[in-house]
Amino acid sequence: MQQNYLYPQVYMVDGNPNLNPYVPAPTWTLPTMKKRRKLDWKSMGIIVLLNLVLLILAGLALGTVYVLELRKEIHEIRQGNREQAPTAEKIIGAKNISKPAKDFSVAAHLTGDSITAGSNPLIWDDRRGHAFTRGVLYKDRGLVVNETGVFFVYSKVYFRSHTCSKKDLEHIVFKRTDRYHKDMILMETKKTNYCSETGREWATNSYQAGIIRLSKGESVYVNVSDSRLVNFDETKTFFGLYKL
Repeated sequence: MQQNYLYPQVYMVDGNPNLNPYVPAPTWTLPTMKKRRKLDWKSMGIIVLLNLVLLILAGLALGTVYVLELRKEIHEIRQGNREQAPTAEKIIGAKNISKPAKDFSVAAHLTGDSITAGSNPLIWDDRRGHAFTRGVLYKDRGLVVNETGVFFVYSKVYFRSHTCSKKDLEHIVFKRTDRYHKDMILMETKKTNYCSETGREWATNSYQAGIIRLSKGESVYVNVSDSRLVNFDETKTFFGLYKL
């Protein structure tokens, strides 16, 4: 018995009877990932630089916080000291520990007087310019103390001339007292080789100062080897003392 089969209709393209009518199904493949490019030195440098900048900014921020905390602690310490100051004053019996315990009520400052030229002890001016006396008497070319105590005594002499001498320049501070018949030297300086024999004008300073105990009624004076060489300008030659 003959069977009848149904076949699908097949259309030929370009009239080619040998063309395979069964076309295989297309196959799909996943796209391959491209390899990452290696970072070059320029990119690496930028990354490192950015990291350094971030570290610096972080350090600055931490430093600012530390400084603010430190200022706060200092402020608190100062506030605490101010609150405790009255208690400390009561303990030591001081009215105000921020002020000196005593002002210089016994003091004198004398300036040079050109009348001295050629004589010793030196004569001083106790009234004009910067000169003054307070609790001390200027008498007979010297300073007479009115009370016993410890004094800071100072003297400065400015020498100058157009001629050079081989003699030493002497500057002496001495005192006179009823307890001794001779003057007592308190301070003394001698200068040599202070000029050259070239005919040029020369000048030199001599300054002395010391802490000396003086008794009531004692007087202090200044002598020089040659008062004609002294410049008596009030800012260059002066003499004084004050009680400590």
